[in-house]
Amino acid sequence: RQALATRRKDAAILQECPLARVSSFCNTARDSHSGTVPAHPPGRCTELMSAPYLTLTAIIVGVALLQLANGTLMTFLPVRLTADAYTSTEIGLIATGHAAGFMLGCLLVTRVIRAVGHIRAFAIFAAALSATALAFAIWVDPYFWMVLRFITGFTSAGLFTVAESWLAAQTPSRQRGRVISIYMIFNKTAFASGQLLLTVGDLGSAGFYMISAALYSLSLVPIAMTRSGSPPVPDVSRLGLRALFRIAPAGVVGCFATGIVNSAATAIAPLYGAQLTLSIETIGILMASIQLGSLFLQWPLGWASDRMDRRSVIVFSSAAVAVLSIALGFAEAGWGWILLLLCTLWGGFSLSIYPICISHAQDFGNPEQTVQLSASLLMCWAIGSVIGPTGATLMMDRLGPGGLFFFSAGVMTGLTVFVAWRMTRRAPRPAEERERFVNVPATSPAAMTLDPRNPNTTTGA
Repeated sequence: RQALATRRKDAAILQECPLARVSSFCNTARDSHSGTVPAHPPGRCTELMSAPYLTLTAIIVGVALLQLANGTLMTFLPVRLTADAYTSTEIGLIATGHAAGFMLGCLLVTRVIRAVGHIRAFAIFAAALSATALAFAIWVDPYFWMVLRFITGFTSAGLFTVAESWLAAQTPSRQRGRVISIYMIFNKTAFASGQLLLTVGDLGSAGFYMISAALYSLSLVPIAMTRSGSPPVPDVSRLGLRALFRIAPAGVVGCFATGIVNSAATAIAPLYGAQLTLSIETIGILMASIQLGSLFLQWPLGWASDRMDRRSVIVFSSAAVAVLSIALGFAEAGWGWILLLLCTLWGGFSLSIYPICISHAQDFGNPEQTVQLSASLLMCWAIGSVIGPTGATLMMDRLGPGGLFFFSAGVMTGLTVFVAWRMTRRAPRPAEERERFVNVPATSPAAMTLDPRNPNTTTGA
């Protein structure tokens, strides 16, 4: 009876105090005969069972599953529509639906999270995404699919907002740089892996819809298993366009231009491959190479931007994208490994410009406005992402598959000229007065609260 009473008392304490559960783990392995407690190094045991780090792992795994599904669905849909003989413009409108839903989601999803909490909000968005992925198989129609893609964009913004605000709240301040690096590696690797799933499926079956729906549902599992309480919902304000442009004109134009180009490439490049008569397996590999190229080149480009005028790195990268785009515009199906190399380099340079533009703007902004500045630049990127797919497919209707990259070449040439001109108008901030480059994802405003440059971030750790 005494043992039962003690056990009930311990259970009540564990229910009220999460830290007590950590200590309890160290004391549960008792010898049933002697009643002694084996010696455990308390520091190491507490560290291994620390709730914040378990929560971080769960969030990163959940987002990786989400990106795995996104990579599969985003690559498969344009190829399927091409096989059904829909026009490039119709496919571009579908991609625009996703971008528009994402932009609206960045503005509104915090209301849902604030009303029901993080775990319930994640469950709502994941369930909606899973059902929407299956709904694509009901009726192959571009306008019906545009509505579905709007829903996937809105709910994806919600999932990323939940995950990244939670990630920021659970990350100790001294570990923010490391955590965001790990998060980005998993994020991009999972997205590329989802694109590679196209190499093992049948284009005409419903298998890809089912795989995407299953992955969206599975992304909920690690999140739902966390025991930590929901963090406060970040209330991210934004700067006006005029104030933003006064701080960093090159950053504003750079984020807008990369939103146009990168959204067009990630959403429409599968159509480009299909019109070149590439196999579905080759298309998946080319799409993955774009993402992996950015994973390899972002660090050296960011390292260079810490040691020279960041605008010179933007000029070099955007000029490289313009040249590579012209080469890809003339590419043919028989180019083989040359086409793969061009796509890898294109992704490495193009997908790296956005975080460098964010870092450039932060060099001239008020440290107290780090989050507001980054969130405002994300909206510039999102507006560009709405324009990009439709603009690119209009060019493809007139110039063939190469129109996608001729469109990219034109936008990047304009960015190169503008940033080069801005370099003549204002001196760079000295390197010793700048924060280090951080690879910030263009996924939600909440990701900006994880930025190590933000002096106001508080954590739940």
